[in-house]
Amino acid sequence: MKIYSTISAISSSWVKSIDVLNLFLIILLALLGLLFVTAASPSIAKLKELEEFYFVKKHGFFMILSIILLIFFSLLTKKIILKSSFLGAGICYILMIISLFQNSINNGASRWVNIMGYSMQPSELLKPFLIVILAFLISSTNKIKIKTYELDGKVLAFFLLTLTSFILIKQPNYSMVTILFFVLLSQLFIAGISLKLTLIIIFTIITFSIFSYFSLAHVKKRVLDYVFSEKPNYQVEKSIQAFSSGGLLGNGPGDGKIKKYIPDAHTDFIFPVIAEEYGVIVCISIIFIIFTIFFRGLYKVSKIKDLFSLLTCSGLLILFIAQALTNISVSLKLIPTTGVTLPLISYGGSSLLSMGIIMGIILALTRKEFGQKY
Repeated sequence: MKIYSTISAISSSWVKSIDVLNLFLIILLALLGLLFVTAASPSIAKLKELEEFYFVKKHGFFMILSIILLIFFSLLTKKIILKSSFLGAGICYILMIISLFQNSINNGASRWVNIMGYSMQPSELLKPFLIVILAFLISSTNKIKIKTYELDGKVLAFFLLTLTSFILIKQPNYSMVTILFFVLLSQLFIAGISLKLTLIIIFTIITFSIFSYFSLAHVKKRVLDYVFSEKPNYQVEKSIQAFSSGGLLGNGPGDGKIKKYIPDAHTDFIFPVIAEEYGVIVCISIIFIIFTIFFRGLYKVSKIKDLFSLLTCSGLLILFIAQALTNISVSLKLIPTTGVTLPLISYGGSSLLSMGIIMGIILALTRKEFGQKY
């Protein structure tokens, strides 16, 4: 009886302190994702000689885990979030290094690691933890001691992301490197950045871009195909056809034809499937939900006085919107293909779990009367 009363008190306090509107929109987006994966994945499962609803079942399972992680992280205090991030990042770095040697290749990339028969992408799970750590380093007022050296937190954050980028490029995962540097620049801009460090970061991004173009065959191919190739990108062209076919109201759930010819219809190119079956109006509604979550989050963040929490939430929100806009832009042929998923909607266990952690941390740090220990 006492346990029930405690749980009831915690739940009541949590609901009163949490941003209920954003929580509702996040869960709504996740549920819509399950619906769209149900529409997009059966044809892919058949091609891979799997059970028709194989991807749907897996997506549903990870969606539930994602919501559990969201609720769990939203209950944590700032101190526990920071400690969890250091622990989580350490584990992810180890798994990322292992992934380079396991040779679990998927679409030309060795980003996955097999654990007990399950394939996971540790670099996806690293993102929320890394952004929390970057926020901690940038917000540190005192110089950080490493043996006999004293380093400014902003400089240390830059070096940490640079070292992380070497691992990501080795996978290769250049799109994530680009997005993470954009997040770091945004965090530094909010905190106040010197012109010297700004120029160093811009120079590093240009260097990474040139290095990736000349040393990574798939990056060079994607850029050249996008800019110069007369031969159209198969998936992108089918994506455009799907948008045209769907029109305003779509062809109806399950009645999409072009989706059967898009290899990544359930992952990177799920947005065209939504357009074909549910129409442009539903696509615009999804974009509206995504932007509402983003701007609602920024509104809550604007009330935060603690620099660490401000940088953490801002960085995670920018990551969320950057991924969404990148995915949608690829499907509309506005930028070269990247392999970035649509947050909370695309199929992918690691991506869903990562988003659950991201949204949970944002909700935790924007709670009313934050700091109450549960």
